[in-house]
Amino acid sequence: MILSVAFKDGQAYFRNRFVRTTGFEKEQEAGRPLFRNSFSRGSADGSPFFNPFDLSFKNVANTGVLAWGGQLYALWEAGLPYAMDPTSLATRGESRMGGALKGTTFAAHYRITTEADGSQRWVSFSTATGFGGSAVTFYEFAEDGSLVHETVHKLENTSMVFIHDMLVSEHYYIIILGPIEFSGKKFATEYVFSKCSIAECLTYNPDKPGRVVLVPRPGRPSGKSTSLVPRTLEIPPCFVFHHVNAFEPEPEAGVAAGAVAGEPVVVIDTVAWDKVSFEVNQYTYGPDYYTGGSRSHLVRLVVDPAGGRVTPHRLLRRTVEFASPDPRATARPHSAVFGGCDMVDHPLHWGPIQGVFRADIDPQLGLTPATSSAAARQQAERAVAAGADGTAPGVKADVWFAGPRRFPGEPMFVPRPGADSREGEGWVLVAVHNADTQTGELVILDAQHLSKGPLATIRLPHRLPAGLHGSWHGSFLGPDPSQQQQPRFQELATIRAL
Repeated sequence: MILSVAFKDGQAYFRNRFVRTTGFEKEQEAGRPLFRNSFSRGSADGSPFFNPFDLSFKNVANTGVLAWGGQLYALWEAGLPYAMDPTSLATRGESRMGGALKGTTFAAHYRITTEADGSQRWVSFSTATGFGGSAVTFYEFAEDGSLVHETVHKLENTSMVFIHDMLVSEHYYIIILGPIEFSGKKFATEYVFSKCSIAECLTYNPDKPGRVVLVPRPGRPSGKSTSLVPRTLEIPPCFVFHHVNAFEPEPEAGVAAGAVAGEPVVVIDTVAWDKVSFEVNQYTYGPDYYTGGSRSHLVRLVVDPAGGRVTPHRLLRRTVEFASPDPRATARPHSAVFGGCDMVDHPLHWGPIQGVFRADIDPQLGLTPATSSAAARQQAERAVAAGADGTAPGVKADVWFAGPRRFPGEPMFVPRPGADSREGEGWVLVAVHNADTQTGELVILDAQHLSKGPLATIRLPHRLPAGLHGSWHGSFLGPDPSQQQQPRFQELATIRAL
């Protein structure tokens, strides 16, 4: 389902429509589930009889969304994009992006970069795994939707790959590979007997390292692309669903971090999970889940590709997710980071997202001797774990608490328009589920003063389904304001008893 809120002349226009994928329409016609997904146990309709070797799943088109080149794309990483009308939200159909996509998948996560000439690029990727190993393909699309660059990179010593998000810097495409393995034993003893899903056959191996992979971007204005080579560097074991941003500091700033002339240091801000389990769901976890275990942290990785070193820095104590920068800083040095966070803020205990945070990070953190030495990093780790505000030196945090029994989704930063608008100046929009009223709200916060509370709250008369990711478009993509709009709710087909 796609949700849209458009603003014009002090009015807000809310609409939502299901992405009418082929699988969606067939199931609506049949009145029952027909297709399995990554988390299905057994057959789609609950029957214990199914073909365990049929790994074709329904394209749910439910993870990311982006308006680009006159289309609105609904994205899911294991299928092709679905194109929609950006104003009416009518589904137009599955898209191969003008023939650019040769495979059957395209990532739900992407980066929008601003080039030297002021134009923008949509940078994304796809993955493929076969008997010959795994590979990742990176794409760059121009504003009109045409393909500018395509780069294929084979992943060394990687039999299977699970990459949810990517980053881009001036000269590199960047991915982080977690120590995820496919359990053939679990497939044979549980999956084929409907005791687990195919996703639950993915296991996390804490005895293996994570890896940062840097792949040179072609056609950069500096001309460096031809002299750079792909690099793979090991990091402590972790798993990353969502990144923040990456940038290459000025050469003089990177000297202390070990930069070698011609091969730039790369700074990565990301959300790293200590470990991950694909068996966790609403039926299998309780309060004990929020004691230690699979915590997610805001971290900085300073990558020296020539020296083969990656230096990690933990930035906040509280657990976070769905973190992002001011989009104007994508692939450039940034300081402001926005995201969802827990309100426990404890070194051991944590909780679900119930707040929105802003972290202001010194762009030089980790790049100078005062912040990159072993002693400095140990001191910073102590400050994060036991300090009053739970932040590393060089980091300031501002947090808004949504309130008891109120659960925010992904916060979205919207820059204040104007040539004099500074990084981090604008608003934060976040959808909130109110468990007391069982209704949804859209909260608008001043990005520079989150803890002061909402500037406005749009209260909806119905629930908002739990969502994943969204995007902001500067143009008005709502209905014609001159036409009287009446709310219209249309029920889906009734699901027949199996």
